[in-house]
Amino acid sequence: MISESVIVCQVKPDDPTVVVEGKNVTLNWESCGGDDSETLLILSFKRQKPGSTVTEQIASRGATEGGFNMIAPFKDRKKYYARALQKLDIFNVQRNEEYVYTLTINYQTSGGAYLEVSFQVTVDVKG
Repeated sequence: MISESVIVCQVKPDDPTVVVEGKNVTLNWESCGGDDSETLLILSFKRQKPGSTVTEQIASRGATEGGFNMIAPFKDRKKYYARALQKLDIFNVQRNEEYVYTLTINYQTSGGAYLEVSFQVTVDVKG
């Protein structure tokens, strides 16, 4: 019998996450991992407009790295800041910034397969 790999996050943001326009919000995915047979490789945050297939990467890190590397044009950390424990801070959320945010985890199974799992949340901005 072949067992399937499963990566889970013990804590996930509400979906949708409702934010008052002009406020800050933290999307929090914590304690993400699988059993001892999976090896986490790369974690990344992405965003996309609802209904769109185009994604934009915000930040990424190797599983053994302590912090996330912000991707241009977000390196200045004025809009986003990705922190350890899979937390994404979004600053001064505006109505035109309703996105689906995704935490993507690339990992390797004990059998050597490279797989990817994604956890999504929609940010709904209220005036």
